[in-house]
Amino acid sequence: MKKQDTFKSERLCFRGINEKDSERLVRWRSNPELIRFFRNAEPISLKSHTEWYNSYKSNSDRVDFIILEMESNTEIGTIGVNDVDYNTGSCEISYMIGEIEFQRKGYASEAVTAMIKRMNQEHISRFYAEIHQENKASIEMIRKLGFVQFSQKANFILFINNEG
Repeated sequence: MKKQDTFKSERLCFRGINEKDSERLVRWRSNPELIRFFRNAEPISLKSHTEWYNSYKSNSDRVDFIILEMESNTEIGTIGVNDVDYNTGSCEISYMIGEIEFQRKGYASEAVTAMIKRMNQEHISRFYAEIHQENKASIEMIRKLGFVQFSQKANFILFINNEG
């Protein structure tokens, strides 16, 4: 999968993140309601995001996408895979619906399902997700998609999909 790829699901379009997304990503990544469930729950600056993005461009085991809700033509969040390992056919999947008014409408579930299908085309079939133990909505959603709890470390629960 290439960083500039695009693909679609029923209600969503996915496109690789780019430099024009920086302000939006910083806004989402600095929202206390969203980042309280992140591994690093500190807001980020445009400068730190730019530094991250510059290293991301050459990182071959990570791909991130903007999630676009097609009916309203609104960019609503991100989804990505990292630690992509083609030898084991596995990767971590992460997601965020950054626009609060689009949460709890099934978009995260649709995005994760679409990303799994897309990565299956790349011969990746094992996925894991680390979710904060207090993020009940995300835990419920990932379980509905067939992921099961594998382990827990501090405040994070590691889920793996049943295919893995």
